[in-house]
Amino acid sequence: MQYTGTVKFIGPKETIGANALEKQTIVLEEETDREFKGGLAVDFFKEKTELLNGVKVGDMITVHINTRVNESKTQPGRYFNSITGRRLEQGAVSEKGASKKENNDDLPF
Repeated sequence: MQYTGTVKFIGPKETIGANALEKQTIVLEEETDREFKGGLAVDFFKEKTELLNGVKVGDMITVHINTRVNESKTQPGRYFNSITGRRLEQGAVSEKGASKKENNDDLPF
């Protein structure tokens, strides 16, 4: 699965848990013409945090993500989603920009 959007927030690298797991979170705002834009927080773990080197707030990127659902250990029957990044492409072209490009070509037909 992939998600294209503008980087709105880049969190600091954190070390979590007894195993000293490195984690970094980014927030993307979707590229859309809708009045209310959606967003997505994506977590990067271990060596995948290095993918965020060079990414700045305001950059348009495409993130390839894995999603999964987890059940709370302290509250059985309560579930939450986990969204993790596995690959990142900088300088992504938005669908809106691509459609404009298609409409402005100089084909004779």
